[in-house]
Amino acid sequence: LRRALFELMEEKQAEAITVTDIANRANVNRGTFYLHYRDVPDMLEKLKDEMLGHFKNTASNIDPRDMIASAAKGEPYPVAVAIFEFAIANADFFKAIFGPNGDMSFVRELKAFMTGQLYNKLVDLQPPDDDLLIPRDYLVAYIASANVGIVMHWIETGMKLPAREMGQVMTQLMNYGPLASAKVKKK
Repeated sequence: LRRALFELMEEKQAEAITVTDIANRANVNRGTFYLHYRDVPDMLEKLKDEMLGHFKNTASNIDPRDMIASAAKGEPYPVAVAIFEFAIANADFFKAIFGPNGDMSFVRELKAFMTGQLYNKLVDLQPPDDDLLIPRDYLVAYIASANVGIVMHWIETGMKLPAREMGQVMTQLMNYGPLASAKVKKK
């Protein structure tokens, strides 16, 4: 059923997909579908909740100090690698949800979660608000959007780089920023 939904999402908007479409594509009867889900929106919502839950379990282990230590050793941060490995294991979901007929509400939920995580984890490491170069909420919004954007770009371009290499990309960008990573300025 999952595979059928994701295949159909490559062809049309989720709102246009019917239970009959999914059942026919999965080569099962409609009753089989109804054993698991009320309707297509319920199916999609349950799948999004499941994926977001797994992502949250992994991403909640992010510790900026550990990421800095990994970057200093020139190694990918293990939690970043785990995030990309999770995406690989669930590539069908992520390709469908981030695709042209996907559900951008999932992206918003992902960014909201990352924003909360980053805010909570960085606030203890940063100086008081008056000593920051930019307002904290803009910094956190930038980091959350950039990290979700990296994952989306990687998925949209066919997940060509392995998880470990993507973990290294994310580790370097987070630690050194885009200008140093692009060698426009020194680390």
